[in-house]
Amino acid sequence: MKGRMISLDVFRGLTVGLMILVNNPGSWSHIYWPLEHAEWNGWTPTDLVFPFFLFIVGVAMSLSFGKRLEAGTDITALKKKVWTRGVIIIAFGLFLNGFPFNIPLNAEMAANFEFLDIFRRFQTIRLVGVLQRIGLSYLVGGLIILYFPRIRGQIFAAGILILLYEFFMRVPLVDGWGAGSFDLVENFGRYLDILLLGEAHIYHGQGIPFDPEGLLTTLPAVVTLLSGYWLGEYLRKPVAHQTKLTNLAVIGIILYFSGSIFSILEPINKRLWTVSYVITMDGLAIMMIVLSSYLIDVKKLDFWTKPAIVFGSNALVVFVGSGIIGRLMYKIKWEGADGHYITLKQSIYHGLFTPYFSDLNASLAYAITNILFWLGILWYLYSKKIFVKI
Repeated sequence: MKGRMISLDVFRGLTVGLMILVNNPGSWSHIYWPLEHAEWNGWTPTDLVFPFFLFIVGVAMSLSFGKRLEAGTDITALKKKVWTRGVIIIAFGLFLNGFPFNIPLNAEMAANFEFLDIFRRFQTIRLVGVLQRIGLSYLVGGLIILYFPRIRGQIFAAGILILLYEFFMRVPLVDGWGAGSFDLVENFGRYLDILLLGEAHIYHGQGIPFDPEGLLTTLPAVVTLLSGYWLGEYLRKPVAHQTKLTNLAVIGIILYFSGSIFSILEPINKRLWTVSYVITMDGLAIMMIVLSSYLIDVKKLDFWTKPAIVFGSNALVVFVGSGIIGRLMYKIKWEGADGHYITLKQSIYHGLFTPYFSDLNASLAYAITNILFWLGILWYLYSKKIFVKI
């Protein structure tokens, strides 16, 4: 692959931007359906974001590892780098889940604050999450790639991960759990998270202890990352670019329809990261990369790409930064005239958006404003050539 495919940078930036957009609506009660996750089975455009991000991480690993190995980097040094980066990403995820660690940021919290409250936060901190899944997938996927340098060995390892997932999800190991159940309450992934992490340390957003970024469901997520790596390896081959795009388009279409057909046996489900979901999302990711490469790299229709490139240039900064600010918007509050506490987010949202838009459009306008806010920060960092990497 001669030169750098700008389309890959654009694809990453658009994915990161959409991730921030769907994570920061003005009101969770007022969201247009494409910006919501599927209620359980099936998928919406929002359910593309996470697998697309893991997929492009895999592509980037191929390009990065290839350059390092060609430059003479020792395999042992690469393994150490994979361990270091994976652990740091996981640590960022844990920090974000615990922030602000019960530190009083308003009078309501300060009234009953004890210093030990900071440490008590760890009694209920969520141990897994989006960054933790990215870190674990990077760590496990990276080690598979480095210990099994041939594609055949990597595919074999990916097959083992899928077989382990299917074994635990389908074999009746514990009464009342699993045995082929892919519903919210009885799936074996939920049982395993409760057993290993404890109810206090997993997500409760759906009314019961169930974590959409749980341990068992991370196994097929690693395969999503490996799929991106294999795409990157193919892009590195000395084959005519348009031939690559044609072949990849066919592969993407085959995978998409294969995943759809397999969904008859196993539902497409983002929260369980089912195998049908992996196959379907891989197909869509490949087709999106083919389309963007054709438009940008082949047809040179790149006049619109700079904001996307900027957004993808500091993915960790925007993800962690938006998470911290998002939490502060809820924690910083003051007592209103009616005696009720008003959060900073409520003050901004109801002061600047709800008076001028319908409920759905006010929520969307807030999310778009958040995107523009971060685009400004990232553009400044980009112009100064400041890129936070680990």
